[in-house]
Amino acid sequence: MPFDTDDEAIELANDTVYGLAASAWTRDAYRALRATSEIRAGCVWVNDHIPIISEMPHGGMKQSGFGKDMSSYSFDEYTVVKHVMYDRTGVAAKAWHRTVFTTPGAPTAGC
Repeated sequence: MPFDTDDEAIELANDTVYGLAASAWTRDAYRALRATSEIRAGCVWVNDHIPIISEMPHGGMKQSGFGKDMSSYSFDEYTVVKHVMYDRTGVAAKAWHRTVFTTPGAPTAGC
């Protein structure tokens, strides 16, 4: 599609409900960096189209799907990170509690 300015080209690229992939063709590194930053697609290639490698995630934005496949990034869609701490000592009152749970200057009896 023809365009007159970079702003117009990026607007045209983003004027869709889909966002699986896009490509930008230029010899100007600044224009390429701007396009890859502002085009809302899961993959944006510069001066090429559809080189897919297993080390990189593949997946879209908007109505082009949810999540990524291929690469280790795909595991993020199937996992939930949770921080769990477990004390096995059975001691209810710990010395460090006084630094968190008491009023400054108050007595620290029992710790």
